[in-house]
Amino acid sequence: MTHAHESHREMAPKKLGFYVITVSTSRYQKMSRKEPVVDESGDKIKELIISHGHELKGYALVPDDKVRILKAVIDAVLTEGVDVIVSTGGTGYTPSDVTVESVRGILDREVEGFGDVFRALSLSDPKVGPASYLTKASAGILRGKIIYMLPGSPDAVKLGMEKLILPEAPHLTFLARSSQ
Repeated sequence: MTHAHESHREMAPKKLGFYVITVSTSRYQKMSRKEPVVDESGDKIKELIISHGHELKGYALVPDDKVRILKAVIDAVLTEGVDVIVSTGGTGYTPSDVTVESVRGILDREVEGFGDVFRALSLSDPKVGPASYLTKASAGILRGKIIYMLPGSPDAVKLGMEKLILPEAPHLTFLARSSQ
């Protein structure tokens, strides 16, 4: 007997289109001044997307600004062939960390378990430990597209991509679109 989740995984798309958004005021300012920009977390996401056989459809670097974050997310949602949007940065508790609060307001649905599981995995990492609760990492669905909001640290990006996003994004994409 096949369980529903097994058949959903079988029917899920095997290759997804990803859009990456880095939220960082300091990197954005450097880019605006035409200075070299190192985006270790954004580059790690892009590398993992491609190495897992998916396609990179776009990339944006924006400052910690609600309107610019929303514009980048909406541009990504409207980009042809995008299935999944992954942002990095702006998920902490400094006054400028507004990614989650900005995006949450436009989601059709929140993927409530994502942040919980991400924090649980982070808690078991000796480098993070109890500091794991200092992230608002989250996920949601907008117009059948999955949006993941990860912290800005390269280690957090690697954890989120390898343990959660890449293994389940096809399945979640299938589920999000099967109800449309």
